[in-house]
Amino acid sequence: MEVVLRVTSGPHTGQVHSLNESDSCVVGRSSQVKFSMVEDRLLSREHFRVQLDGRNCTVEDVGSTNGTKVNGRRVESSVLRDGDLITAGESSFLVCITRHVDRGESLVHCVGCGKPGPDIDAQTTLTDDVPGTWLCEACTLQRKQFPPSHPDYLIERRIGSGGMGEVYLANQLSMNRQVAIKMMNPTGAATAKAKDYFRREMLVLKGLLMPSGQCHPNVVAFYDIFEIDGQFQLIMEYVAGKNALEWLGSFTSPIPISTAAKIGRALLYALDYAHSRGYVHRDVKPSNLLIMGPPQRPQVKLSDFGLAKNFRENSGFIGLTHQGDIGGSVGFLSPDHIRDFRDVKESADIYSAGATLYYLLTSCYPYLNFEPKRTDAYNIILEHPSVPLRAHRPEAPEGLERVLRKALEKLPRDRWKSAAAMAEALKPFV
Repeated sequence: MEVVLRVTSGPHTGQVHSLNESDSCVVGRSSQVKFSMVEDRLLSREHFRVQLDGRNCTVEDVGSTNGTKVNGRRVESSVLRDGDLITAGESSFLVCITRHVDRGESLVHCVGCGKPGPDIDAQTTLTDDVPGTWLCEACTLQRKQFPPSHPDYLIERRIGSGGMGEVYLANQLSMNRQVAIKMMNPTGAATAKAKDYFRREMLVLKGLLMPSGQCHPNVVAFYDIFEIDGQFQLIMEYVAGKNALEWLGSFTSPIPISTAAKIGRALLYALDYAHSRGYVHRDVKPSNLLIMGPPQRPQVKLSDFGLAKNFRENSGFIGLTHQGDIGGSVGFLSPDHIRDFRDVKESADIYSAGATLYYLLTSCYPYLNFEPKRTDAYNIILEHPSVPLRAHRPEAPEGLERVLRKALEKLPRDRWKSAAAMAEALKPFV
């Protein structure tokens, strides 16, 4: 196998680097790496590694600041195919793969793992599922270990689960990209509720697409939806990171003020975009924020729009006031959400964003001795004042405390007028 990386954009356009057999190379700004790109100031010193093992060619991000993308999607690692485009810093790299075969050996390779296929003239080299592709026996057995999905997707593993369904990491074979597949729970009494949840999320995600077909960079992208054996499956962008709750748990000390401000601004940009399209999220909380990259430059994606609604529609529903009857997570609910969650507006998301930032900064809810499972939890949110940020973080700027206090006001009219306005107020703290 021979692999050529050809720079197609950026300061080093036209440069090439070749790898053979079991070779590997690191690409980065350092003059010490094999494929040095010293003029690209947005590359990390060691940005990504391309590795050949005799059968496969893979790319692996090696802890870069700005991340590595394959065919436009950020990856931690990925198998490469001929014609793939790696993007890093200001540069793009076209991947050209040539496979050298002995006489009589097939040029067909498994689209799942890259294993060489049988004789190219044999009928078994192709599948009816995805024309022109072949899956080896191991990948075929792997497919059978997971619930049925569209044949263009090869599930690798389960990455999450909940009351409504499960989420799997899969490879989209035709595009060689990793995706997340959210599958509806197919059994029990949850089915009707799950179908409504999935339909709602599908409609919202479609509604958030820009005219170009792309989504906002701080919102998890939607690709497709299938119904297989009565089960809905949402195909979405795979984010190679952790939710903010898990991410926060990896720190031994409170996160820096600047990191929280950057996360907050990214979240508010996502909310401002959703609000501009007529949608209120209604379930903003740390576990619905996905974070990638180092603390100095966190990359943030807002996920899970299953409770979102179009606030421009006249729902005509009666509000619910009994604890346990409303959607969302108690610790991050606004007072107006509690009073009538079916008729909340943008300000409810702004409150939840403030509560989320407060939690990321302090590992506490905004109210004294608050526990979501307390029987009086709703009353505390409705009636008690929030604890000042600097009671937990004395070193926090007074201005940041004011920003969060305004977001957590009881009455919607007293909060920030828009998510964009709150994002602007966080700017001095990044």
